Amino acid sequence: MSATTIEAERRLPFAPEKLCALVGDVRAYPSFIPWVLDMKVSGEREHGGVREAVAHVLVGWKSLRERFSTRVRSAPEAGEVDVTLVSGPFRKLENRWRFASDGEGGSVVRFWIAYEFKNPLLNSLVKVNRDRAADRIMAAFEQEATRRFAPVPA
Repeated sequence: MSATTIEAERRLPFAPEKLCALVGDVRAYPSFIPWVLDMKVSGEREHGGVREAVAHVLVGWKSLRERFSTRVRSAPEAGEVDVTLVSGPFRKLENRWRFASDGEGGSVVRFWIAYEFKNPLLNSLVKVNRDRAADRIMAAFEQEATRRFAPVPA
């Protein structure tokens, strides 16, 4: 069995540093990503503007619930967030976010994830819905960025 890969790209009217900080703020995920039910963070450290931590996540959809842990590396000045598997129901999990200026005050956001569940049934279920999942992930972050960063009308 091979890993499922999802890629998405969006242009957003917000600075790359702000968007990178938003994606790196994993504690906030339960407030705006529908299937993230709980998030705990441990082992936080920062060095030279790069933050690293372990995120312990509870995700759920309908009657399915899974827990897993990832190592999150966030480097807002470089426009990078990298996520790797620590433990959980995955055989493989890697995630990369990249943020670059679009030259007009906004950003080009690139999202890439490769994953494979240990359970073949769960792997098949998620594979069928992968395009919808990518759209939902990007939409959740876009809505939260708009909520946080859009100017308030006078």
